[in-house]
Amino acid sequence: QGRHLWPGMGCMVSGPVREPAPRGKVHKRGGDAARSTADDLLWVSAQQPGTSKKPAVVGVGVDLHVQIELDNGWQDAPDDQSKQICDRMLRGDESFQMVARGHTYLVTLRGPEGPFQTNVETGKKRRLRILEAGDVLTQGSGRRSGKDLPAHQAAMVAQQIEYGPQSRRGRPSLAPYKVLEENPHAQECFAQFEHNEAKLCGEWAVFYHSYSFAALLYEVNAAVGSVLFRFRSQYATLPRILVHEFDAIPDAPTLARRFDKDFANNKRDHNPEFRKVAVSVMCSLASTGPEACTAMVFVEGYSCKDLAFKNVLETLLEACYVPRSNVRKLANDIIRCSEKHGLDVSQFGGKPCASGKPGHLLQIFVKRHLVDQLVYAAKPYGPIDEERMPISNWMNSNGPFSFGQARIVAHPKYFMQANCIRSFVASADPTFHKSRESFQEELVKLLNPVLGHPSLREKAATGIYGGTLPSWWSAEDQRKHAHA
Repeated sequence: QGRHLWPGMGCMVSGPVREPAPRGKVHKRGGDAARSTADDLLWVSAQQPGTSKKPAVVGVGVDLHVQIELDNGWQDAPDDQSKQICDRMLRGDESFQMVARGHTYLVTLRGPEGPFQTNVETGKKRRLRILEAGDVLTQGSGRRSGKDLPAHQAAMVAQQIEYGPQSRRGRPSLAPYKVLEENPHAQECFAQFEHNEAKLCGEWAVFYHSYSFAALLYEVNAAVGSVLFRFRSQYATLPRILVHEFDAIPDAPTLARRFDKDFANNKRDHNPEFRKVAVSVMCSLASTGPEACTAMVFVEGYSCKDLAFKNVLETLLEACYVPRSNVRKLANDIIRCSEKHGLDVSQFGGKPCASGKPGHLLQIFVKRHLVDQLVYAAKPYGPIDEERMPISNWMNSNGPFSFGQARIVAHPKYFMQANCIRSFVASADPTFHKSRESFQEELVKLLNPVLGHPSLREKAATGIYGGTLPSWWSAEDQRKHAHA
């Protein structure tokens, strides 16, 4: 059995991976063997194939609907059949029979072939896919200019712009920047981060996540996300990609409650369930603590070395549906590619970066109306810092932000949507920093066994999402949309 490992603020922890459930057997009933196999099309609504425009069927707290693959493409299932399948999926059923339009079907939701239905009488199989109602867009998250915002939001944005870049609010001491004086590359990276803050401070709060040896895992997530889910990997890495691992802890309020109830006396933010969904962040480039100074940790980054990082990489590739027989070779190829571009992979059995500077800094902009949904103010090791809660009030103030940690629920649904979260990454090693975009392109080529064909992309995307797909999803390579 495999193991999942989740990078935190440089640390990672493990947990079990569930193997795919065995496929259910098809039990055919007696009947006219000559009956047309077209009978399994009768319960499909007649419409043009392609992306669904139907409203979702509401399941148990999740808006979902079903499509079936016909000879001319994907079409929506009628609401009653769609609701049956979605409700059974949400109950945890993996294989079940269903009667529709006078015919009996065996519906198999999990297995090597992905979701499909089988006509019990004829044996005819057709693939299914389960789509979510839409993106995680919430009120106010659309791409609108300041002129299009409601008056109260426009006033808030104007106030934030007047306050200026977050790291400069409250006139913080710039003493932490002294560690950058002999490092021109680091100075350029921080100057770019400050430029980003000045540009986005109106509608976005910003946080900083430091890491080092987890970089290769974040890079693989980003490459997969760019091809499958339109993630803009040219700008940043992606800390998490397995959407289904956020089912139990989808947001910051839930994480905070779970911390008080389950984690406070059980490893705190080192608890595997905590690390699976959250990353540790500081709130300013000029941060002085507690525990971490953003400028000082940039060169080395946060990490731990008591893990078999190569095994972690192989497990991640399996989770992205790379055939098990190909995983080890692909992992080795990725490590060699990383060495070529200057990424430190010494903990994966490869070479360290030539500069001896393995650190990376991820700049995470969160839309202000989403801050309380995804972030909570934290003390070291994760306890809630009640004095800075709700954290949105603190983040909307005029600072200073140089002292104080936070924890972000790194939900891929939000991190992969540029109108919810925008990220930028800088690497302390100048060679890799300059070569990173080329590295991403080569990484995608290496991942071709799982990303190179539409059927493989759909299988991987469905597995990553935990059995469903975004409503906008299609099997084409999504990178052209990510760069649009």
